[in-house]
Amino acid sequence: MAATVIVNEYHGTQETTLTRTDKTAGTVRFKNADNFAVDLLNPMVVPGAGQDYSFEKVLRLQITDEGGFTQIDNVRAYSDGTNNFGTGIDVFYAVGGTYIEPTEPNNTPTTPQSPYAGSPQENMTDWFTTNSGSPADMDSNNPGPFTGGSPTEEIADFIALVMKVASTASQGVLTGEVATFAWDEI
Repeated sequence: MAATVIVNEYHGTQETTLTRTDKTAGTVRFKNADNFAVDLLNPMVVPGAGQDYSFEKVLRLQITDEGGFTQIDNVRAYSDGTNNFGTGIDVFYAVGGTYIEPTEPNNTPTTPQSPYAGSPQENMTDWFTTNSGSPADMDSNNPGPFTGGSPTEEIADFIALVMKVASTASQGVLTGEVATFAWDEI
């Protein structure tokens, strides 16, 4: 029987208000707030000039039921390789080994920067350059194998995603995109 693995979205500070929310079969809403609510509050807006970035959406996997597996490794994440959001809207990512409180990148650079990309902050990577043949490596900082030492074991690295809305974007609610997480399990 396979392990049960969920995708958690993280918010708040490490020391006091860290919150995890299961988003395995749910929606992650990019917005101008550090929360997990899928609502129309704090929306991304099309700026008059330049670009606006969302708060980082930080995700990580967690084993919730060991189910008789021996180990999980080779954890990765990817898009379908096509940006269907339209002109002026992009998503960027960075992977890191430890949790860092989500922030909203500075609106000045045309490519967002994140502490997940390096220290102090480096450019993030275009999410839509990932696909099943070229995924984001999710276990370079926290490498497997993960053996399920606890039925609630958090595994692999954190991935931070940021949406960029440029002045060339059209207004309106977007159709969703899918993020896929994969791993090898024996």
